[in-house]
Amino acid sequence: MYLLLMLVLLFVACKNDKEEYKDVAYFAMDANGELERPMNYRTWIYVGTPVTPNDMNDGKAAFPELHNVYIDPMSYEHWKKTGTWREGTILIKELVSVGSKAAVSGNGYFMGEFIGLEATVKSKKHFPNEPGNWAYFSFTNPEGGTLSATGKAFKTKQCNGCHNASAADDFVFTQYYPVLSSAKGVGDVTPENAAKRVASQTKKETKKVGKWEASVPTPEGLTLDIPLSKQQLFDYLASGKYKAFKNKEKEAHPSLGPHQKLGLPVRVFINDIIAESLEKGNDEHPLGSVIVKEMFNADNTLSGWAVMVKTHDKADNGNGWFWYEVTDPKDANKLAAIGNGVEGCVSCHAIGNDMVRTSYPLK
Repeated sequence: MYLLLMLVLLFVACKNDKEEYKDVAYFAMDANGELERPMNYRTWIYVGTPVTPNDMNDGKAAFPELHNVYIDPMSYEHWKKTGTWREGTILIKELVSVGSKAAVSGNGYFMGEFIGLEATVKSKKHFPNEPGNWAYFSFTNPEGGTLSATGKAFKTKQCNGCHNASAADDFVFTQYYPVLSSAKGVGDVTPENAAKRVASQTKKETKKVGKWEASVPTPEGLTLDIPLSKQQLFDYLASGKYKAFKNKEKEAHPSLGPHQKLGLPVRVFINDIIAESLEKGNDEHPLGSVIVKEMFNADNTLSGWAVMVKTHDKADNGNGWFWYEVTDPKDANKLAAIGNGVEGCVSCHAIGNDMVRTSYPLK
């Protein structure tokens, strides 16, 4: 009788453990298709707090604040058991300003104030046409210090492209969060209780960027400072004609983007059209704007070029720009991207002023 009772209690305990997170709604969409701001997310699984400060990014970091990241408990349990992200996964990113850079413990980056809130959700039901069924939201009000009650999904090219190209696991940057990388597919193990500190057995290499394709046609018959056809553009770059641009960087600087590899040297050249527009601080740069970026290997040998050219009066979420990258200065076929509206390029440049992330005046 005692043994039977113990078996019943064990069955109930296991059943409750399996159903602990069953049918729990961690996010909700309103009638307008906007994400309702999640509540109580600080009770979820804390993932980590990355920061890319201005100090380390030439004073113009894309995301200079600290990001406290949380994931809903049900998705974390699913991640531990399967190593995949389930339908209904939601991650919250709480934005915190960089406060003091000095403390009794030494110099560093210390948290200041809460300044915003963002979220990403995986749902085939709600986002059947989004890459990977992921959508990205912000509840941050630029003024007032409050959060909005709902968030409208960012346009696809603003976030998905960069996550698709560089995230290690299904649009999620698990390679930067050891809490997640150590828990991937471990089953019923509790990762933090293990003595081992290196999660090499579950680590996945970042996907390499392939040959990205244009999403819209490149207009023909334009009179520009630079040709746009594949071979003519390569020949133009190989000839070094762009070096005649009056506005150019005096020397290379570490790349802030995925050109070849983050941190390798790049040098920027711009034509008069974009230089004048940057000097005026225009929100929309003119048709004919040209930026050429020389890319170098770690030993400072030329490894290729990246080019962006404004081919329309309007940026149109990156479709109005022509994008090009070749990764071998002697082979026109070693292309990483060519054409208008290349998603991988747009995703990183969307944070710039009309897609332009180059600081002006050039140093």
